[in-house]
Amino acid sequence: MLNKFLLIIFVSSIFVTSLVGQTNGEEVTQYQLRWMEVDGATGYVLEIKNSSGYLVFSEKVNGTSYDLVNYTSGIYEHRVAVVNKLGKVGSYSDWVKFEVVVSRVPTLTKDSIYSVSKEEKEKVFLLEGKDFIYPMKVYLVIGGKKILAKKVIIESDSVAKATFAVDADTDTGIYDLVLENPRNKVLTAKQRVVLSDSKEKAARFAARQERIIRKEVPEDYYETPYWSTLWRSTLLPGWGQKYIDGKNWKVYVFPLVAVSAVAVYANSYNKFLSARSDYQSAVLLGALLVEQQDAQVLWLINRTNAEAKFNTAKTELGVIQAGAGILGVFLLYNMVDSYFSAKRNVAHYEPGFPLGEATKRIQATVTTDAGWNQSKFAYEYGSRYQIEFSSRF
Repeated sequence: MLNKFLLIIFVSSIFVTSLVGQTNGEEVTQYQLRWMEVDGATGYVLEIKNSSGYLVFSEKVNGTSYDLVNYTSGIYEHRVAVVNKLGKVGSYSDWVKFEVVVSRVPTLTKDSIYSVSKEEKEKVFLLEGKDFIYPMKVYLVIGGKKILAKKVIIESDSVAKATFAVDADTDTGIYDLVLENPRNKVLTAKQRVVLSDSKEKAARFAARQERIIRKEVPEDYYETPYWSTLWRSTLLPGWGQKYIDGKNWKVYVFPLVAVSAVAVYANSYNKFLSARSDYQSAVLLGALLVEQQDAQVLWLINRTNAEAKFNTAKTELGVIQAGAGILGVFLLYNMVDSYFSAKRNVAHYEPGFPLGEATKRIQATVTTDAGWNQSKFAYEYGSRYQIEFSSRF
């Protein structure tokens, strides 16, 4: 009997690999419901209702499949009835649930920078965005290396938590954060995770990376750290240090010290000019009085005054020279400090560069020409090695 047939649903919540086109640049995936053909059937009536119980589809279908197009994600139910040769509809099958999962590229609604340190055994990232669906993968990428999250919890389509394990062998650096929905819908957030040796370093680099993301500092921040720091500190003492270190006190203190030194220098220079002018006037007056016999007492008094003016001018000249020396030393210190500020923050730049001076101690045993052994230790700083030898044993 046509009213008694076997209805088999081959695909419910499983993706079918066929594309129906592009909509606003997004890939549209076609899902399909299929059932076995019934002999003598001229068609089938398919009914679909949503999770609220409302009938969203009820039509005659000629074939044994139906493409689910433009259905939103959710739980649905469907049933099928056979249309016989007389055009009559037989009894329906039982309602069968199926799930539609529309896979889109996930998005992050916040430009968050996540900081991780080797002091932590694991780190949980709170992800806020859109189109998070199970099973979404989350992983970190740097220099071709991938670190997969050991656990991802999808709390809703806009909130997820990803837990990463951290160990001592994990490379320090700035990682890309990758979110991958089913069917290879991938979001790559460039340079969003900072991993360093300590929490303090990680937080400092993360704060700076946020400035880069917000375009407060240029994107080549790590490529030209020395030049960018030095020219700023040359124009305004402390400015380069603030640029690379992110600390504000130097940009206030250093200019104040420089301005104070210049003010002392200018004041001493004015006093020197005044004392030199008084000395020159006293010398000129003495030249006039020396020719007059009745003015010898005045000449002696003027000579004593001229010597005092000369000594005053000489003292002020000494202050000027000392002030210029102090100012020069301070400006030199400012440049040296700016250089080491850049060196301290960016040891060197290359893909996956280490954040901080992570040290690896490598021990080896070598034999000298004399036939005795030494223990050799190499301390690795990025690509630089410092070789040390222990005493003979």
